[in-house]
Amino acid sequence: MPEVQNIIYEIEKFAPLESQEKWDNSGWQINLGKKYFSKIMTAVTVTYDIIQQAKEQKCDLILSHHPLIFSPLKSITKGEITEAVKSGIQIYSAHTNIDKADGGTTDILSQKCGFGICENKKDFIRYKNLDKEIEINFLKADIKNKLNIDFLKIVNLCNKKTIKSVAFCAGAGGGEIPFIQDLGIDLFITGEVKFHEAIDAKNSVVFAVGHYDSEKYINEIFKKILGNKYEIIGANEKRPYIFS
Repeated sequence: MPEVQNIIYEIEKFAPLESQEKWDNSGWQINLGKKYFSKIMTAVTVTYDIIQQAKEQKCDLILSHHPLIFSPLKSITKGEITEAVKSGIQIYSAHTNIDKADGGTTDILSQKCGFGICENKKDFIRYKNLDKEIEINFLKADIKNKLNIDFLKIVNLCNKKTIKSVAFCAGAGGGEIPFIQDLGIDLFITGEVKFHEAIDAKNSVVFAVGHYDSEKYINEIFKKILGNKYEIIGANEKRPYIFS
């Protein structure tokens, strides 16, 4: 059987644990001390349903993007943690360290949107100056098609019609809007933007594609890191909301 430590070594070589943000909790979420595993399940977020899927698929190691344990715990009752422990499933998360990594979530988002490899700017941010201007109306439809989503949340307080530079940040990147504007970027594509963050976007257009949809390619990233040496099953996930 393959060794757990080999998996962790490969992930942390790709996305060093020390590169995570201070507020983050990447790394082991549930470590039962098991040295070997049979199969891996990957997921954006570990939920009770994901653990049930892992049990059904006989996966005893879950690799997730979002940490299962994020806030300090005062008690452990029924839920994901107890179900995973009872089922002998270990859980490891790579969050902001894999967001920052070359080839991580933000790089994959830019590639999925059709902009290829972009330059690295300030940890989470990737950006690109384009050879020619692109119409905003074209990009609205194009990005939705490429990411297989039905809606975008669009901020265009500056009423731009075309763009010639674009930046990316997977996940909740709204807090980066002031930095994006300082760079003079025309379009910022991220997962999530809050109300007051949107108000600050006076000179840049923002496309918020949805937090989940900006990071749903995590299975591809883990498979790229680990290669074909292990049996890896992507969890059946979907965004927790619908548009109506």
